[in-house]
Formats: sequence, C-alpha cells, structure tokens
Amino acid sequence: MRKIVLVLALLALGTGAFAQRAVSFRLSLPPAGLGLGLEAPLERNLAFRGFADLFPGGPSFLVAGEVLFKPDLGQLDRDLRGIRPYFGGGLAGHFAGPGEVGLHLSLGVEFLLDARTGIFLDGEYFYAFGGGRLARTVIGANLR
Repeated sequence: MRKIVLVLALLALGTGAFAQRAVSFRLSLPPAGLGLGLEAPLERNLAFRGFADLFPGGPSFLVAGEVLFKPDLGQLDRDLRGIRPYFGGGLAGHFAGPGEVGLHLSLGVEFLLDARTGIFLDGEYFYAFGGGRLARTVIGANLR
C-alpha cells in the first residue's frame, strides 16, 4: 500500500511540473469525448504531450504520452509567427472492458492567439497491438 501511495505522490508531483508548461482542454469526435492534457517543451521544436480522454458513451478512456515535432513557422517567415504544425507519436492505452495498449499517432496544427493561449486541431490515430483501431479528430485549447 505504501508503494502505491508513493507512486501516486510522484505522479502528482511530476504532472504538477508539466502543468506549469501547458494545460490542454480537449474535445474529440467521433467517438465523442472530453479530455485533459499536459504539454512540456523538450527542445526548441520538440514537445512532450500526455493526455487522458474520457468517452462517456462507452464508457471508456484513452491515456497516451507522445513526443511531437512542433516547429513555429515564424522561424521561416515572420508573417506566419504563431502557427505551429506538428506530428508525432508515442504509446497509449485504451481501456474499455479489457484494455488495449498500442501506438498513438498525431498530426495537427496549433494557432497561438497570444503568448499564453493557443487553439489546436488534431487528427489522432490509435492502433492497438492486438489489432484494434481508433481514429478521431480533436479540437482544443492550450493554456500556458
């Protein structure tokens, strides 16, 4: 029991550190779902994103962690500053009855409204190692 409490405390502290970077509010279709995410920059054009999405129709949820290549197009042309296309992937778990673990891929674009706020449109694909698939579109907001 003490080990579980210790692991939960470490997770809470670790997610608190990530929460200082960016918190994401997510809405996905189809299937309809709501979620929260945390994003932290790793390098100039790389970011780590972790999120959990709840699908109440199931009920089920998807938990994922991924690394994204996310350059700011303002590096190429000042008129495109604040537009950040991205792609990347990582591992995910989809839990609906018997859980599935697999690869998660993302392709999207984020538009920065100001230095602390951005909105994004994301296409995501989950491919379970056991053969299941889940494709969806996600719209959301990042608050830094």
